Amino acid sequence: MSRTERYSASVLVGLTLWLCPAVWATPAMTPSSPVCPKVNDLMDKNRYLRALSLDLRGDIPTIAEIDALQGVDQVPSTTIDAMFVDFAQEAVRRHRDLLWNSIVNVRLQNNNTTLRKSSNLYWRGGGSLAINARGDRVPCNDKPATWDTDGQLIYEDMDDGTKREGYLLVSPYWAPTTQIKVCAYDAQSISVTASGKTCGMSGTYSDPQCGCGPELRWCFYGSSVRTILEAMAQSLESSVAEMIDNDRPYTDLFTNTSMYVNGPMVHFFKYQRHQTRVTMSPAPFDVDLLPQLQFTDIDKWVKINAGKQHAGILTHPAYLLRYQTNRARASRFYETFLCQPFTAPDTGIDVAGVAAVSEPDLQKRSGCKYCHALLEPVAAFWGHWVESGAAFLDPASFPEFRPDCEVCAKTGQQCSSDCNKYYMIKALTEKEKAFFGMLNSYVFLQPTHKHHVTKGPRLMALAAVADNRMPQCVAKTTAQWLLGRPIVSYEQAWVDELAIDFVKNGYRYRDLVRAIVTSKTYRRVR
Repeated sequence: MSRTERYSASVLVGLTLWLCPAVWATPAMTPSSPVCPKVNDLMDKNRYLRALSLDLRGDIPTIAEIDALQGVDQVPSTTIDAMFVDFAQEAVRRHRDLLWNSIVNVRLQNNNTTLRKSSNLYWRGGGSLAINARGDRVPCNDKPATWDTDGQLIYEDMDDGTKREGYLLVSPYWAPTTQIKVCAYDAQSISVTASGKTCGMSGTYSDPQCGCGPELRWCFYGSSVRTILEAMAQSLESSVAEMIDNDRPYTDLFTNTSMYVNGPMVHFFKYQRHQTRVTMSPAPFDVDLLPQLQFTDIDKWVKINAGKQHAGILTHPAYLLRYQTNRARASRFYETFLCQPFTAPDTGIDVAGVAAVSEPDLQKRSGCKYCHALLEPVAAFWGHWVESGAAFLDPASFPEFRPDCEVCAKTGQQCSSDCNKYYMIKALTEKEKAFFGMLNSYVFLQPTHKHHVTKGPRLMALAAVADNRMPQCVAKTTAQWLLGRPIVSYEQAWVDELAIDFVKNGYRYRDLVRAIVTSKTYRRVR
């Protein structure tokens, strides 16, 4: 044997010992015939049971389930069926990861309608309210309020140059069984002022006769804001849970016209939606249809009809507040449910000079059109849903074109609030002037895409189902979630079969998950 042959043999032996430790116990091994022992590449029944239990219900198997494995070769199908009883909570967690629907960081409250607490006194300290009433940003006196014979609050002149009224005892909506001291100026409960303003509406907090209303219902305080935002997020998750529990088609997530509300959500949409930093009015559903719930009914959920414009999670307040631009809403849907992220190529994008950058239409601008030629038409599906908020612009009141908005844009007259917020009235280029008076979502929109605005996100979702993009993506991402790793190229045929069966079974998510966890591919996961 030559030196080269001896070296090659020694390398082969070394690799064999490293890759197949079991051969150490084989005394007859020779360099010319290394053989790895045959092993079963599937998880044994005990590990398989544990994996199923953790993935389907987030907990380890019970003693009874472990005992049921004695004397059988495989995990009984009845055991797997029982695990799916609790699968909804894991499906909710999965979609929480997909949608990022935590919105507790949203600045919902308006400072002018937010109560603060000084010692044991509650008062509105935002903006100029306290300054106008008392001469400085200070609370009232810690003594009961008094009125003169004309019914006017009596203010006491203080040594620091301020004037201060007393307090009223109020049972607040967030703690109705208690009473707190609220400065009388802020505790006013009148609904309509002498000047004709309706208290509780946008901007009326500046009227000296407008307080926080009965039970302080128009104002925010402390954790009440977080409670409202957490309720919205939980409401979205309730739609996911309902789809799983009732074994409804996965498409319900994007086509369902109903949603769940609890006490904090009812209170907010009835009394506080006009007093926010984000736009929540016009309401995204008929407020008159809301159930009679109190703010403290946190754990009581009622299903409501949100209207034909509602498109499941895609127009849910939590989704709209989490993604506050129509482009972001479209991008999240495409990335999460179609596996089509809007990302630039690794090679970069060429920008053809300064002149190209001045193009106002992003569908045509060099460098931008790579994504925006698709993104702009998709974003238009949310054209009647406001950005930086969750309000719905009913086409009956907010049509494609408003003559009054065009007139004020061209003449320089004062434009209405609706024109200022939702219509094209200002132009930086000549091309934009052609769209004066148009609803912002129609600006630069191609004629073939105008129906996107009128039909809404439901049409977008149904189109993605029809052309198989959504079933294919959901099958792939669900498999990756349960396998705990990306799909490799040779497994694509398996994913294709999962997608086909997903469609055949009426888009039942539980059936898709069951097909994955009972597959050999899943059982090879370590």
